[in-house]
Amino acid sequence: MTSVSLTETLPTRYYLDPAIWEIERHQIFAKTWVMIGLEHQLPRPGDYIAEQLAGWPVFVQRAEDGSLRAFHNMCPHRAGPIVYDTGGHQANLVCRYHGWAFDKEGMLINARDFGAEAPPGTCLTKLRAQTWRGFVFVCLDPSTPDLIEWLGGFIAECEQYPTDHYTFHSRTVRRMEMNWKVYNDNFVEGYHLPTVHPAMSREVEALQYRVEGKGDPKWNIHTAPRRDGISWSGVWGYFFPCFSFDIFPGGMAVERWLPVGKDQTDLIFEYFFADDADDVDTIVKSSEDVADEDVRVGEYVQKNLQAGLYRAGWLSPKYELALGEFHQLIRDAVDPYVDGAASPVTVR
Repeated sequence: MTSVSLTETLPTRYYLDPAIWEIERHQIFAKTWVMIGLEHQLPRPGDYIAEQLAGWPVFVQRAEDGSLRAFHNMCPHRAGPIVYDTGGHQANLVCRYHGWAFDKEGMLINARDFGAEAPPGTCLTKLRAQTWRGFVFVCLDPSTPDLIEWLGGFIAECEQYPTDHYTFHSRTVRRMEMNWKVYNDNFVEGYHLPTVHPAMSREVEALQYRVEGKGDPKWNIHTAPRRDGISWSGVWGYFFPCFSFDIFPGGMAVERWLPVGKDQTDLIFEYFFADDADDVDTIVKSSEDVADEDVRVGEYVQKNLQAGLYRAGWLSPKYELALGEFHQLIRDAVDPYVDGAASPVTVR
């Protein structure tokens, strides 16, 4: 066999160090578009969805004119919440702690019984909220390009597979005890299929599973030939940092993994199907079984990283090229700020 120069993985420190996690919050999650919900959750003015985006509580609300408005879920008075829970309906922007009220643009209109005038310009901190195919994304950094420009060639890759005729079926959420990159590492390689996903490997040619880059390291397309020879029509795509969807005949599965902290991550699946789709329950169960298998192995990896023996490994030049690209994106975002080289702060 010809000798190949091997590429090392990210060192363990990148998965465990609180300082690196803090850099990632500001240099990755604040500067990218992150999916936090779906438009069908916001049918009426006043409907909102709330989420934790890498430690930042945020919410998106449907406005009277049908547009979306997004804010940090924090009152400037004493950091109280504007909305509770993961979603619901709230006609006005009123802090749930002390009752300060804000207009639709987030400007203060009434500091209830405060006893003095609030400082001029007091307001909620706005975010951008934009949608693509009914997915609601938010971005904390105003200098990041708009969503459609950010998605780039990913849009054209998905164009021939429409999804607007699918309706929402179900949602599952798992709290995973692992750094978000452990799950991401697993997602962007198919090397583990024969050993981690035996049932899936009976349906597809696991050793022919490919993660194909298209010239932009932020996204890739996954393919695996079926063993029964049936032609598969669809697209299974990943987009940095933590978003994927799989469009298949009759339906679609949307997957995202949102970091809760340095070593906890929420894995969220949402399923959509055409009205005449076959074997819906079987498809969902198969997907959920695969997710359980991925979570199980990922949590073991996290424990081994925390044990202190492992420092770094090596990437397969046959199966893990996309993983190498992901690791380089992390290095590019983190390394300029490691050990105080520069301040990571990008949002107020």
